[in-house]
Amino acid sequence: MVKNNLVKDNLEGANIGVFFGTLAPMHIGHQAEIYKAAALNDGVVVITSGYTGDRGDQIGLPVEKRFRYLREAFNDEDNIKVDYINEDDIPQMPNGWQEWTARLTATIQRNIVNPDAKITLYTGEAEYKDMLEKLLPQDGRFAVSLMDRTILKVSATAVRKQPLANWDYINRVFRRHFAKKILVIGAPKTGKSTLTRRLARTSNSPFSLEFSKTYQEQSNVSDQELLIKDYLRIIQGQYDANSAEINSPANNGLTFFDTDAMVTMAEARAWLSADENDSLKAIFENTIHEEQLDLILVIPPTVAAVNGADLAASQTFDRHLWQIIEESGFLDKAVSLDAVGGADDPTGYYARYLQALHIIEDRIGVNLTKV
Repeated sequence: MVKNNLVKDNLEGANIGVFFGTLAPMHIGHQAEIYKAAALNDGVVVITSGYTGDRGDQIGLPVEKRFRYLREAFNDEDNIKVDYINEDDIPQMPNGWQEWTARLTATIQRNIVNPDAKITLYTGEAEYKDMLEKLLPQDGRFAVSLMDRTILKVSATAVRKQPLANWDYINRVFRRHFAKKILVIGAPKTGKSTLTRRLARTSNSPFSLEFSKTYQEQSNVSDQELLIKDYLRIIQGQYDANSAEINSPANNGLTFFDTDAMVTMAEARAWLSADENDSLKAIFENTIHEEQLDLILVIPPTVAAVNGADLAASQTFDRHLWQIIEESGFLDKAVSLDAVGGADDPTGYYARYLQALHIIEDRIGVNLTKV
């Protein structure tokens, strides 16, 4: 049975491969070399290395997060073990080679059983190969192999600069970090679920459903009857639904969400007392912060009135939404879908759909009108 990395045994065998790098992010070129090392050795130690402010940290992938992503990526590989080196307390390269090499060898040793195993390190940098061959123990146990970068012409630098253009090269676990998250919100009866679904299908992207609808139907409970415990389940349920689409194999770089914690927060402000809202404040704020949205499309309340909803109630809900968007620091991400249709589009649905496509192109850089 495959063990998870938290309890994975140290690697056994007389020959151990070591693959190291910034890995910000890991791409299929890295994977190919890691699997090569796994095929040629009894086991492989994968080591991500970095410091505060490094190129990974600059895009929100500090070394600790990279370590966790890598550990998840190789969770089902018995002979691949993951570790990391934090370089914050040693001189930065090129001045820290001596200290870094000592830390590298210590990291390798704590992940293997046989202290006399032959160690082959794999790197794509000729300079690294030269330095390591000078600094590693000269006892015959260590060798350095230079990987052939011409086989897979992809680099982490290119991925960081243009993640969507290089989407197919990014390891699936790391894709969640680069996925563009588009939220569609509005008062009830604004058609947000339909718009979310159709925008997602236009780009062949995954999309989430409104969890509260399913929850309330299954529980047979109305808006007015929802208690704090119900809101807790709805907040978590919607977050899980949105996260599932981010982590889905169908994620092609764009993910669409039908509502989120901000919508649920607006609903709570409409139906719960001030004290009850205060008790939910922390979980709302934490969940909203974790969402890290890229674009918020807000359908105006007048649409709900056209569809038979009470205009005053819809306007109040809309006001709560915009207040929450501002409080959450997402005002620069939010755009009102206020396009008006012509005689052949009296409800304005098609006009808002086209407007949304153009906003996505402008804000996200993906042209869906030519798909």
